[in-house]
Amino acid sequence: MNIYLFWILFLSLWAVVPLMIIKGRVDESPKIKTSPEVKPQKKGWFK
Repeated sequence: MNIYLFWILFLSLWAVVPLMIIKGRVDESPKIKTSPEVKPQKKGWFK
């Protein structure tokens, strides 16, 4: 019985890991900006 449990866990691990890698790559593509960009203010006569 232990050998069946081993193969079930082993094959399920090989099925889950590539899905996690692919999902991680998809989540990385849209980059969410958490902090707003601060524009430097121009100093001088003409702003």
